[in-house]
Amino acid sequence: MSWYDEIVDSAVAVFSLALGNEDEVAVDLLSNNSDNSPSTRGSRPGRRPNIDRNFGLGHRLLFDDYFREHPTYDEKHFIRRFRMTKAMFLMIVEDLKSHDAFFTLRCDAAGKIGLSPIQKCTAALRMLAYGSSASSLDENIRIGESTTLLNLRKFCESIITVYGPKFLRPPNQEEVQTLMEENTQRGFPGMVASIDCMHWAWKNCPVALKGQYQGKEGKATIVLEVFASKTTYIWHSFFGCPGSCNDINVLDRSPLINDIVENKMLDGQWEMNGKTYSKGYLLADGIYPDWPIFMKTISHPQTAKAKLYAKRQESVRKDVERCFGILQACWQILVNPCRLFDEESMRDIITTCIILHNMRIHFKHSNPELRNQVENVHPDMPCSGTAGFSRVPQRTFNEMCEDRNNIRNAQRYYEMRNELVDHLWMTKGVSQLD
Repeated sequence: MSWYDEIVDSAVAVFSLALGNEDEVAVDLLSNNSDNSPSTRGSRPGRRPNIDRNFGLGHRLLFDDYFREHPTYDEKHFIRRFRMTKAMFLMIVEDLKSHDAFFTLRCDAAGKIGLSPIQKCTAALRMLAYGSSASSLDENIRIGESTTLLNLRKFCESIITVYGPKFLRPPNQEEVQTLMEENTQRGFPGMVASIDCMHWAWKNCPVALKGQYQGKEGKATIVLEVFASKTTYIWHSFFGCPGSCNDINVLDRSPLINDIVENKMLDGQWEMNGKTYSKGYLLADGIYPDWPIFMKTISHPQTAKAKLYAKRQESVRKDVERCFGILQACWQILVNPCRLFDEESMRDIITTCIILHNMRIHFKHSNPELRNQVENVHPDMPCSGTAGFSRVPQRTFNEMCEDRNNIRNAQRYYEMRNELVDHLWMTKGVSQLD
């Protein structure tokens, strides 16, 4: 006899003594159920019936509020609550419907109509934008907790598959040249972007991993490394290092160096003080190594030239800090400690937030006619200026080692920094003195 049967028999005996002979029918019913296993799921006797959430009512309310001809809330409210324009949202809905049948309007085995594509996409975006719990969306969108979690996972996987090849890739050579020209006007010729790291707290980190992922803040976190341009567009992201790592440890594990060496991600021609260079650089803080691909500030500047350089470098390097601020302000799920239990799901969520962040920036600087600008979103369609780097010709092992040694040359780093200090003084400092 199992422990469950013993408990039921004891309960039958207690009820028999309390009820006497008048309620023998009730006691018999309880006795008959003692042979069955506990009902935990499925349509079994004793289980509470499913909630009739009235999916159609939820869709009608959502449609009337935002999508009808004269909605209750205008475009300004829509952008504030969905973190994107209505045209961009409808484009995502149509693309996800074409990609995965999960986002289509379907019926269950009993012929009951399920959730609409708008409800599913809205639920996923509300969780990302507000950091809401799965059960908090039930009243408004009429979607259950388990369905919400499944919907969020499907949404992230589809966004990464559909839009990742376009909005989650390194810059090609044309874009590198454009970024260099843009930053030349800011006083930093050859600069491509700014690099830094941020931490995302992991509330439900397994106890076995707590010591590995616990950083200086005393709580488990996972590190995100990105480099972003002036528009806060993210060109590189790497997520997954434990929070106990610093920026140097993350750099050692990141594919950034391989992309720079093998895919020539920072290659581009630029001039400074009459000298020509063939590789750009990233602005970084003081913890990064003394490599010519990272331009750092001067810790304790003494001369007027050094003070001007330090001031300008720290000012321009805030591009990546602004990027982190915007990313967390738009997607509040990255601010709250993550309540998921596996790192893979966290990676999908933060990757989805980065893709949506880049999409917002792309369409903000594109033609207002959204559909005329999305022909290059899908990777199988032709697009100009959006393809990745062409394959680098095969090189020998010695050539690969030489390239890696060049980007780790500390002497070359100081030479470039001194040239940059002189350039800033000639272009900015002299005019300030006048």
